[in-house]
Amino acid sequence: MRGINKRSSLLRESPTRRIDRIREIISREGRDIYLLSTGQPSIPPPKEVRDYLSKLLSEESMKLYSYTQSQGIKDLREAIVNDLKELGGLDLDPDKNVVVTAGGQEAMFTTLSAILEPGDEVILIDPTYFGYRPLIEYFGGIIKYVPADMENGFQPDLESIKNVISSKTKAFILVSPDNPTGRVIDNNIAKGLAELAKDHDFWLVIDEAYKTLIYEGEHSWIWHFAPEHVIGIDTFSKDPGIPGWRLGYIYGPEEFIKPAKLISEEIVYCPPSIAQMMVTYYLKSGIRKIFIPKVLSAYKSKRDALIDALQTYLPEVKFAKPQGSMFLFADFSAYLNKLNMNTEIFTEKLLMEVGVASVPGSYFGSTKNFIRLSFVSETQERIHTAINLIRKFINNYLTHNNY
Repeated sequence: MRGINKRSSLLRESPTRRIDRIREIISREGRDIYLLSTGQPSIPPPKEVRDYLSKLLSEESMKLYSYTQSQGIKDLREAIVNDLKELGGLDLDPDKNVVVTAGGQEAMFTTLSAILEPGDEVILIDPTYFGYRPLIEYFGGIIKYVPADMENGFQPDLESIKNVISSKTKAFILVSPDNPTGRVIDNNIAKGLAELAKDHDFWLVIDEAYKTLIYEGEHSWIWHFAPEHVIGIDTFSKDPGIPGWRLGYIYGPEEFIKPAKLISEEIVYCPPSIAQMMVTYYLKSGIRKIFIPKVLSAYKSKRDALIDALQTYLPEVKFAKPQGSMFLFADFSAYLNKLNMNTEIFTEKLLMEVGVASVPGSYFGSTKNFIRLSFVSETQERIHTAINLIRKFINNYLTHNNY
């Protein structure tokens, strides 16, 4: 009989897409929007890479428009393996350990498709990226949350993780650098997680979307500690900055890569060919060594501008300084309690009334009085203006309502 799979109701629209829809409506009215909500780069890929593609596009050839291997073109997989070797000292085989995907989201969907059975338990940090929960639930997984406190820099507590591990634990998902907190996982904690994964035989799924966007500290390559238990989820959306071209990859042990390749093939058949050609050139040309330091310098200056603006205009806001990624996760409790508002209402009013777009912390877990602020899209001056507008909104609302 005709019907719809009931599990499809577990898939929810990304909350940031909802914010983007409201923002688009306001923008069409000619209003200025201060974009502190988005998690996409503001710096386009290097001009040399774009010039290279321009030459390819002028050729009378089908190589930019044809199907590729489902696993990704061999040149790109080799470039990825070499890149991981250079960045983290990983020794991988381009045929046995890597699958190129149509972005990080497809990489996560493919990964969970390959490893989860209904009833399997998956451990998540609270707070964490909102995109994991609907996928886990769609595949019939059960989520166990482990809190990470701002006072400890949002580093997960190994003892708390150990306490929720059971015979049904299938995976632990970690994003580092983190979305939404900007936390970079401590190397000793990474080693501890690897030991737990080996002792209890579960997967460590490591989302490394922001691995090259670190301002202080270093990325911990957990693969070294437990190579048979680690699956790496990576994307080229942030580096070199092509979120709209949908390209990412998964790396892991051969027993995982075999089914992952087949699942990815069924979902997208093959990753976008033009994006594969572009990233192959980007990685092999050495341009990244010049490009990423410039990106880091620009983003770090914007991060510091956001910190300065918060300390200047909203001194009662609390936060842990983000070490990486594109976000600062701020505790607005002192102001929200005075306003008697939750973050959903507060952020919507900020967007509708003063044109500042941000993301409620409740989307990321139980951190209901937190707000995620992105610092990469706006200039330093506009970041200061946006935070000052939030200050004015709070003061006007308190004065108008006689609080």
